[in-house]
Amino acid sequence: MSWPFESWHHIAIRRFNLNPDAFWDMPLRDWLGLLEGVKPQSFERKILDDLLQIYPDEGGENEHD
Repeated sequence: MSWPFESWHHIAIRRFNLNPDAFWDMPLRDWLGLLEGVKPQSFERKILDDLLQIYPDEGGENEHD
């Protein structure tokens, strides 16, 4: 497994306003806990059902050849 430290470093500076030393001194356990709060919201079935009611598939316009 490859750890995306460069991407995390950018997130730490831009999103959390951490200075680079604070990021590199932070235990990995703490960093992963901090990232837990920035995960994208999951796509729930109710959201899909709501979208299908607003934008129903009609006809074959969305079908592949």
